Amino acid sequence: MADPQVLIVGAGPTGMTAAIELRRAGMDVRIVDKSDHMARYSQALVVQARTLEQLQRYGIAEEAIARGRKLNEAKFYSEGKLIVDFKLEHLDGRYPFALFIPQSETEKLLNGYMESLGARTERSVELLELKQEPDLHATLRHPDGGTEEIAPQWVIGADGAHSTVREKMGVSFEGGGVGLSFFLADCEVEGPDVPGDELSLHVHHGDVLFMAKLNERIVRLIVATHEQQAAEKREIAIEDVQRAVDRIGARAKIKSAEWLTPFHVNDRQAKHYRIGNVFLAGDASHIHSPVGGQGMNTGIQDVANLAWKLAAVGRGASDTLLDSYEEERGEVGKALLRFTERGLKVATTSNPVVERVRDVLGPLLSMLDPVQQRAVGFISETAIEYRSSSIVHDYGGDGHLRAGDRLPDLPLRSPGRQTTLLDGWTVPRHRVFGLNLDQDDIQTMRTDLPNADVVPLATTDLQYEGRRLFGDDGKIFVLRPDGYLGFRSPMGFRVELLKYARQDALA
Repeated sequence: MADPQVLIVGAGPTGMTAAIELRRAGMDVRIVDKSDHMARYSQALVVQARTLEQLQRYGIAEEAIARGRKLNEAKFYSEGKLIVDFKLEHLDGRYPFALFIPQSETEKLLNGYMESLGARTERSVELLELKQEPDLHATLRHPDGGTEEIAPQWVIGADGAHSTVREKMGVSFEGGGVGLSFFLADCEVEGPDVPGDELSLHVHHGDVLFMAKLNERIVRLIVATHEQQAAEKREIAIEDVQRAVDRIGARAKIKSAEWLTPFHVNDRQAKHYRIGNVFLAGDASHIHSPVGGQGMNTGIQDVANLAWKLAAVGRGASDTLLDSYEEERGEVGKALLRFTERGLKVATTSNPVVERVRDVLGPLLSMLDPVQQRAVGFISETAIEYRSSSIVHDYGGDGHLRAGDRLPDLPLRSPGRQTTLLDGWTVPRHRVFGLNLDQDDIQTMRTDLPNADVVPLATTDLQYEGRRLFGDDGKIFVLRPDGYLGFRSPMGFRVELLKYARQDALA
């Protein structure tokens, strides 16, 4: 078997997404996992709007939605009183909601699409050794005990919090535990506080109960408590969960349980995401509390950021482009850890003064539109931007969009049918929008950028939100395959555009 361009270690959602992105770009991959099966339980449950936009490009978003449950808001209760209510319906884009779907179902969808692209997970295959001297050499152990030596060009470690790839590369995993006991339960529950189409979070003197419906019958409960005895048990019982629910004051009675398990939470981040030709992604590079439901989503976005850059280098771009993976996603990881750490501290405080301030200020602040938009944008991951990235170039213009911003899938004016800005954008290529440019300018860009799709766009094509974002002046926007704008300029910046094109191997 020939050496692959990319070896992916770990076949959870992050690893499978990496394989999907790379295969869509025409790259040769092998994906291995030491487990003999996909996820059997619903560990990660929330698929955020930003991830749904990615699944849309794969053509599986609607199937995911059909298998899951739309969540339209998040409610925060303290001592039984509603203090914060974040509504998701105002998110810009196709998916103004969070999707509650078991990780096992998400993996089935990703696996099916991955296999349709010609990549299949090699299960019960373990990474024994990984060296870079300077070329990569990996040793794999197969189910029969035999070993195999391969020399991939790149390796992606998507092998979880106890990453072998990270350990073999000697990368420190900095941080520590959060000092709380956690357990989760998938149960039949009845009572007035059982949520409908929302996430609910109940707090009581430092203890926290999270609830959301998996389906009409089963509710996912996550408990964080300052009491240690629950987490010290190897197993927990319904009585442990009910006692915690009662202590927190939620009016909910557990009738039966499908799955009960304690778990530990750490806030940690890898010191480096790139080590030569080795990259860390997902839980191998960052782990945190389940506040916000972002762990799996962040891993999926990690590899969306990385894969197009590997493909560009494969086409001839400079290897230095790959440094921007750690630059961009490392900052996202830091921000995520800060958010989850602070959010958990606010929720689990047992200081009566801090509790009182939280419960008084929470309702007031959450009523403000900027606070709502910032919180919802962060949780949904639609507010993530790379404006300060060294590979993003902005030369000005009117309108609110900047290079480095996510481009929402805006509705267009199209007589007789509904259409959006990103309709048909399914191939992982850069898309160049020429706003209010004449045909000669469009043709020049098509000649200059043969590895990109050049799309003419007029202000008259845009509805109000589109005109606010794009502006009215003639200009150029370059959309990267991960859905972020990498370049913006008025017309007349041809030299700068060609320089950018060489960076991303578009010319």
